Amino acid sequence: MQKVIIFFLGTYLNIVNRVSKRIGGKHAFLLFCYPFPIKLKPAQKEFIHTSEQSFFDYKGKQIAVFKWGSGPETILCLHGWQSQTYRWKKYVEELDKEKYTIISIDAPAHGLSEGKITNVPMYANLLEQLMYVYKPEFILAHSLGAFSSLCLFYENPELSPRKMALLGTPGEALDFVDEYARILRTSKCVRDNLYDYFITHFGKTPEYYSSVKFAEKQTADGILIHDVEDKEAPYHYAQKMNEVWPNSTLHTTTGLGHKLRDISVVHQVVDFFDE
Repeated sequence: MQKVIIFFLGTYLNIVNRVSKRIGGKHAFLLFCYPFPIKLKPAQKEFIHTSEQSFFDYKGKQIAVFKWGSGPETILCLHGWQSQTYRWKKYVEELDKEKYTIISIDAPAHGLSEGKITNVPMYANLLEQLMYVYKPEFILAHSLGAFSSLCLFYENPELSPRKMALLGTPGEALDFVDEYARILRTSKCVRDNLYDYFITHFGKTPEYYSSVKFAEKQTADGILIHDVEDKEAPYHYAQKMNEVWPNSTLHTTTGLGHKLRDISVVHQVVDFFDE
């Protein structure tokens, strides 16, 4: 079924981009930013219900916010693409909730949050507003959440937290564009129109969004946890980030892939925050 959907979407984009550069580029961009909805499973709902839940208004959309603990230091958790707050379950269980207040959000168009699309500038802008409201000392982020965090604190270093734990951080936005075109088997025309629409919409080229460039200006103490077999966010980007980030440490795993779902990773993060 998934292959059929991919074939249909790729064929549609190839056709519409031949007809209109503007409309084709816009449709390619919107699909590029569209996470397919995933319903919460019973076990995920059960965990969510252990939190104190509220909603944060972001440009007219309700963003789901979940809170555990009541400690004096705040940790803000930011998940990645096609994910939601449940990914932080083991972290919530391991962290000292008398020492920390743990805040997690579902990104726009993810989990219980409203919206149809999400992207790095949107996520970074939302994070900016959350920094003013919750004033977290620590950021815990995975994948797109990590990339968006680097983007915000590169552009607004005065908002930086004390520490950041970033898991499976992607490298370059241009990689996303190329992978998107590869998976959908779209023509060069589609990629070019998407690229041009990206510039029109954001006022920046995809090349601007680079984790290595962003890492150079980070002021927080950072821990980068990355797997050598990560197929979605190549490991060499983590190595380069660690080389240029003034106060970072790289922890390498093997066999955990992009999701890094292992209790050893949880313990590394908890120890980093507790130091």
